[in-house]
Amino acid sequence: MAQIGTSLAGAVIVTLAATHQAAASGFAVEHQNAKAMGSSYAGVQARAADSGFAVYNPASLAGLGGLETSSNATILWGKTGYENASATLLGAFPAGGLSSDDRVLPEAFIMGSAIAAPVTDRLTLGLTLSTPFGLKSQYDVASAARYYAQDASLLTLAVSPTAAFEVSDKIAIGASLKIQYMDLTASTVVDAGGLAFLNSVPGFTPGSSDLFAEFKGDDIDVGFTAGAQAEIAQGVRIGFSYASRVTHEFDGDVTFERAGSPAAAILNGATGIFADSPFVSTLKLPASYALGVEAAATDRLTLLGSVQLMRWSAFDRVVFDFENPAQPPEIIVANWSDSWSFAIGGEYQLTARTDFRAGFSYDETPIVDQFAGPRIPDTDRRWATIGLSQILSDRISVDVAGGLIVSPKTREIRLDGTPPEDLLRGALNADVKINTYAASLRIRYKF
Repeated sequence: MAQIGTSLAGAVIVTLAATHQAAASGFAVEHQNAKAMGSSYAGVQARAADSGFAVYNPASLAGLGGLETSSNATILWGKTGYENASATLLGAFPAGGLSSDDRVLPEAFIMGSAIAAPVTDRLTLGLTLSTPFGLKSQYDVASAARYYAQDASLLTLAVSPTAAFEVSDKIAIGASLKIQYMDLTASTVVDAGGLAFLNSVPGFTPGSSDLFAEFKGDDIDVGFTAGAQAEIAQGVRIGFSYASRVTHEFDGDVTFERAGSPAAAILNGATGIFADSPFVSTLKLPASYALGVEAAATDRLTLLGSVQLMRWSAFDRVVFDFENPAQPPEIIVANWSDSWSFAIGGEYQLTARTDFRAGFSYDETPIVDQFAGPRIPDTDRRWATIGLSQILSDRISVDVAGGLIVSPKTREIRLDGTPPEDLLRGALNADVKINTYAASLRIRYKF
């Protein structure tokens, strides 16, 4: 068994999950406001006096006339799957398994809310609840991609006390303290048969004795968001916001189903590997910079635009360190790059109580082609959205929006299995196609 310490490296890799591809770049989530979705999130940093926009720029609370709430719900769905999948273990053994599946990213529901009120003529305080990042995937246990992807979910919930201050009639600033909870649940398949084969255990070959493992962990960490808005000309407002990096230090547990894998049971008895164990890990979430503008073209038409930079280069790798001394640390190499997004849109006042809006955006993927895998098959995306706002009374207004997210480029996965962390996961080829729709509803209530 002398090879176990070195050949295990990469056997129990847990990638985070596959984001539903209607999210922003990587696994960031923009879907916090139906009014924002209607214009494809163009100009959200410049929208003023609306508690529902504080998640994009805390300065948006400035100018509220009184206590108000904003409640939002978004659903994402679509037909996203892979085809032409094939895998090879240890360079010579076909892994077999399903070569295609059209439902690997399930429907997702995103909720968000905010409450705010002015406390002086210039100071407004509020609280927002949001889901800034999220992931979810489900791969069949018989998939050819099973050693790289299984069921997984990553849930975040951010509670953000927020303050905005009107410096003057034309300038406002704001800040939020982001208290963020993250929960990770992920399952993986380990080629325990391949590990036994490498260590000359009789009766096993690669792919002959799969081992299922589940990871669960959570953490709370704190970041902040700061922003400003300024009216730079009559009818023209700009807004800038900065969201800090948040680094989660996970404490969790891994459990192995050794009873279903004879090879894992033998290796566990001989060396102690594949024993249930606590683990710790670190996940760095990116900082972001965003600039938005809204400009009144006519009495009824408002033009909107935004640009955003996500510092995804912080997401370079994830290391899992196990309390079990027989279990080597595991490393996930991401090497993501910073990514840009651009949005344009418009809003037209149909009547005194009804607004129509539409928008288009381009969202650049942070994933470098050579590291692309089935868990996060992200590609550059184009958004096309429409929306409608209706004032129902002096207190209640409703926003609805819908969108189509198109990824013209098929995500080609070409993993050759040569990095040490991929030794027992092997080589994988697959083509992933993404087709996603989104619908959102918001109710705004003024007391």
